[in-house]
Amino acid sequence: MDLLWLCILSIIDKKYFYKFKKESWERLWSDIDVGYIDRGILDLLIRFNMDKNIYTKSSCSGRIVISDTTYPWSREETGVIFKKHDYITVDEVIDILNKPIVRNLWLNVSGPIIHLSVLNGKYARFILSIARNAGFKHSGILSVNRLKGFIIEIVSGVKMSHLLKTSSRIIVDESALPLLVQEANRVYSMGLTLLNKLKKLVFENLPKEVDEDVVRDVEIRGYSNV
Repeated sequence: MDLLWLCILSIIDKKYFYKFKKESWERLWSDIDVGYIDRGILDLLIRFNMDKNIYTKSSCSGRIVISDTTYPWSREETGVIFKKHDYITVDEVIDILNKPIVRNLWLNVSGPIIHLSVLNGKYARFILSIARNAGFKHSGILSVNRLKGFIIEIVSGVKMSHLLKTSSRIIVDESALPLLVQEANRVYSMGLTLLNKLKKLVFENLPKEVDEDVVRDVEIRGYSNV
């Protein structure tokens, strides 16, 4: 179903949309307090929420993960052994290689991913235009909910997966680890470059309609420079 039909068929209940926006905003700060929020993306999330007709959901600035799993895309049986929203070192990888595992040990790099909800199709089109201009070509509308709005995923094609070890033996030679880590960090850096492009465009174009309550709360919390 194209965006035009989504706009025609999906009239969002503003009362509930703003209710969910308020709850999402409060949850954001609760997550910050307990360390759940990726600080590298906080300024962008705040900026999105400064628009009355947008609220953010689960998001990540990009990460490097080492997991014990059959395949890198497996979910049910995945055991995350290492996760970092930053560059990694050879020593960190060696330390993990020396630990016992159950399945396979995969090194995975993923770029930024942002989930948000907007009030209407016009906003959805606008946000997706910004995202794609920043290089997030795989972005799109995940779903439409009459109470929660148009759910959008902003995502790039930045990713990398490499098998490090099976349950019985190490696959990657230790002499090759510096090159592998260098490549993983390079891919991670590509994601950060795209994220900075997105931030620039978002800061230039949003908010379109200011959410005074959010702006006031941001100032109280000491983030008025965002």
